[in-house]
Amino acid sequence: MRPVLRDLLIILLMVTATRLPFIFDGYGVEEDSWGLVVNAYEMNESGEYRASRFPGHPLQEYVYSAVYNQPAWVWNLMSVVMSVAAVMFFHLALRKLKLNTAWPVTLMLSFTPVFFIAGTYTIDYAWTLAFVTGSFWLLCERRFVWSGVFLGLAVGCRLTTAVFVLPWFLLLWNRMDAWGSVKLWLRLAVPAGVIGVLWFVPAFVVYGRAFFDYSDQFPYPPMAKVIYKASIGVFGLAGTVALIFAAVAGFGNWRKNNLQGTALFTERRLLFVCAVIVVLHVFSYLRLPQKAGYMLPMVPFLLLAAGTLLTQKQSWIAAALFMIAPFLFSINLTDPMRGAEASAVAVTFHAAGQEIFLDPLSGPIQSERSKRLNKMAYCSRIMAATDTLQAPSLIICGWWYNELKTEHYTRPQSKNVSYRFYETCAVLDSARQTGARIYYLSEQNLYNDQMFGQQCTDSLAKPFPVK
Repeated sequence: MRPVLRDLLIILLMVTATRLPFIFDGYGVEEDSWGLVVNAYEMNESGEYRASRFPGHPLQEYVYSAVYNQPAWVWNLMSVVMSVAAVMFFHLALRKLKLNTAWPVTLMLSFTPVFFIAGTYTIDYAWTLAFVTGSFWLLCERRFVWSGVFLGLAVGCRLTTAVFVLPWFLLLWNRMDAWGSVKLWLRLAVPAGVIGVLWFVPAFVVYGRAFFDYSDQFPYPPMAKVIYKASIGVFGLAGTVALIFAAVAGFGNWRKNNLQGTALFTERRLLFVCAVIVVLHVFSYLRLPQKAGYMLPMVPFLLLAAGTLLTQKQSWIAAALFMIAPFLFSINLTDPMRGAEASAVAVTFHAAGQEIFLDPLSGPIQSERSKRLNKMAYCSRIMAATDTLQAPSLIICGWWYNELKTEHYTRPQSKNVSYRFYETCAVLDSARQTGARIYYLSEQNLYNDQMFGQQCTDSLAKPFPVK
């Protein structure tokens, strides 16, 4: 068997085998993962494009609308496939560059916790990364038009990936042949721009300029939480330790030449571009630092930079730490409804008014599964309680809305219940005057008021009784 085919087969088996056990527990822990399901049903009902959340993720939304009535594992399996593709493309790029540390760097990406988890549920992170790494590999292969096509597909998954046209230009730039560099870049940028724009034409037709919005109803998180999500939230505790080790070890090796296979750019140029990609994503993340997954597109390039600076032995040490990162040393909330379960050896402590645990015997992926199951169990209890309601009722659901709405589409419902994300005082008061009973789920009275800058929810609604 040819070495490249052997490598791709190993990646296929490794990535698939490690993700498959986790794709059968619903659509994911994030509300947006269930929102994609709701959106798929709504697109089929309306017969036109609907954005699951602004500014939209049209490529994924169209694909999911074709399988809207399939079980969750079918949806999640697509993310497994995209995870395999992302790692394969990345490894092919490293082989093209003839990076001496190609295999340990490939393993680091494969087991980065935020990427590992993204390959087990419906959110777009693994999809986006597959097209970004595919675009990078094709760039290394000097197939510029196809590199642009893949970048346009990445934009169709997540609009912010359009930022990669800048680092790709920097990789191609040659000051001795400026016009030649621009022509090469245009062969990439034009198809990327055309395809990227076409994906969002339906969103513009339906929503106008309003689709170009990324606002969030939640306040800016505390800085400790921002830093946690961008570090341990992305790489896990073991992976973060590995990166610190790589930074210290790599500092003494920065003149070492591990990169041998490209005439397109030098190792120094590649390191500079990797740094640009990381900085761009850090700045983008800091504008709205709600989810660790926002950092994922820069992860392969941070790891590539580490791989160019580490020796073979050092890179394998880092890879070993990454390989345990998804499975050990999780840090999570102990919230009984949306937190994770801890083992008997976990250490609990309080931070920012919340109880948190550090569990050496369970990792981010086990905690993710535990949170999924806890949230699904809580929603099942809500559904059981709504079946007993006799009077018309409006329930303010907040971050539980998408999961409950998915259940609304997939099982018989009480016709007396209306689920709402959040509502204004005027709407709540009007509903109460028509005889409806107004309820809110746990904590959603606070966020409902915060959403609209009002102070009425507690006076118009009461907690929903859940057994």
